[in-house]
Amino acid sequence: MNRRGFLLSSFGVAGTGILGLPRFSYAQAYPARPTTIIVPFAAGGAGDLSGRVIADFASNQKGDPTAVDFRPGAGATIGTAQVAESTADGTTLGLYSVSPFGTTPHLQKVSYDPLTSFTYVAAHVFVPIAFYVKADSPFATWDDAVKFAVDNPGKFRWGTAAVRGAAHLATEAAFRRAKAQATFVPFKGGSEAMTALLGGHIEASVSSDYGPQLDAGQVRLLASTGTEKIAAFPDLPTFGEMGQPIAVEATYGLVGPAGLPAEVVTYWNDAVKELQAAPEFADYLKVVKGGQLYWNSEEFTERAKEAYTNLGQAIKELGL
Repeated sequence: MNRRGFLLSSFGVAGTGILGLPRFSYAQAYPARPTTIIVPFAAGGAGDLSGRVIADFASNQKGDPTAVDFRPGAGATIGTAQVAESTADGTTLGLYSVSPFGTTPHLQKVSYDPLTSFTYVAAHVFVPIAFYVKADSPFATWDDAVKFAVDNPGKFRWGTAAVRGAAHLATEAAFRRAKAQATFVPFKGGSEAMTALLGGHIEASVSSDYGPQLDAGQVRLLASTGTEKIAAFPDLPTFGEMGQPIAVEATYGLVGPAGLPAEVVTYWNDAVKELQAAPEFADYLKVVKGGQLYWNSEEFTERAKEAYTNLGQAIKELGL
């Protein structure tokens, strides 16, 4: 799919050391050991599913044990930092999302550099980020929500788990552009934010974690924060169409620490392409309302670095 720019190590026993412990080399084909994919989000959302769909395919269809390890916190930077600090042997990978790579490093100190600390392996999906309300909300459109926030300063409550992330910043910038005073409520996870919305504790939420509730008729989408249309809702306005200061969608892919061996990158690119031809990937796309996407390592690297640079410039210009 063309888009406008917004995104085990082969250890083998070679001998023994003086204590009788095995020494390892790249004698065996990758992966010779289990792989862990670090997901820097809480379980239960689109990030969880986007990491799990690859791990399950590698384990169940390719016979290569792969586990998902949830490491949420600090705007998804805790898990992302652990990926950057891991050994570059392919036993530890991570899930890319635009927030910890493209926005948060411009807003707070992080222990990694998105430009130099990672190997961008392959991207496999984009999931539209949406601004949504309860199905029985009096707000039928984005303009309805903005007008209420302008007329009733501080009374329109909205929240997300992606604190200081792409969804948060795009929505905050849109409210500021309209001179609307809305109250932001942070959450620790997407499921917590959804529970608060459905319980009437906030008026709206913004995330990519709305798929099951949308199918169940519990939420209504008012806008997409990106440039891409949601296939099932071609008339839903996008922030790109509105001319909002920041327009982003949630792109997910695999990353590893800098210096991953070429065979690791090749293995996971092949795995992603095989996965995308499998029926379970189509089922996954239906759940997350996502669109199939494939960026190889070279294109992924270019687009991720472009997103980091462009979002940083937007944040600076907006004074966020």
